[in-house]
Amino acid sequence: MQTIHIDETKLPKVIEIIEKAVSLMEEKECVSDDEAKKDLDVLQEKLRKISGKPAIDVRDFQEYWEYTDVETVAKKVLMDLPVKDNVTEDEIKEIVLTILSHSEAEMDWWLEYLKVNTGLPNLSDYIFYPDSVGLDRQAELGEIADKIIADRKKGSCLFL
Repeated sequence: MQTIHIDETKLPKVIEIIEKAVSLMEEKECVSDDEAKKDLDVLQEKLRKISGKPAIDVRDFQEYWEYTDVETVAKKVLMDLPVKDNVTEDEIKEIVLTILSHSEAEMDWWLEYLKVNTGLPNLSDYIFYPDSVGLDRQAELGEIADKIIADRKKGSCLFL
C-alpha cells in the first residue's frame, strides 16, 4: 500500500514560491504584463522543479485562502500522486477508520487514494455524506468502510 511522503525540508521553499506567486498575481496583470508574466513563469518552473510535478500550475493557487491555508497547499504540492495498488479490504477499512484523524492535506490524499483504488468517483460522499450513498446520515466509519468494500465488489463503480 502506498503511503504519504512529504519532504518537510522543501516545505518552506514551496510556501515561499506560492506566496510570491499569489502576491504577484494580486498586484500585477500577469496575462498582459510581459514582465509580470515572465516573473510568474519563473516561479512556475521553480515550483515544478522542487515538486517534481511538471504539470502543476502555480495559478491554481491564486485564491487558495478561500478554502485552505498555504501550508496545506504546500504539503499537497509535495505529496506524490496516489497510484493504483492492490489494496486489500483490511487496508480500506484501516484507511476509512483513521481518515478523520489526519490533517486536511493528508485526508485529501487518502480520499484520492481510495478513489483511485476503489474506482468510486464519489468517494468523499461516503465519508462526509453517507446518506447520499444509501447509509444512515450518522453511519459509523466501520459501516462506511463496509459499504465502500461492498460497492467496490458489486462493480457499481468505474475503475480508473
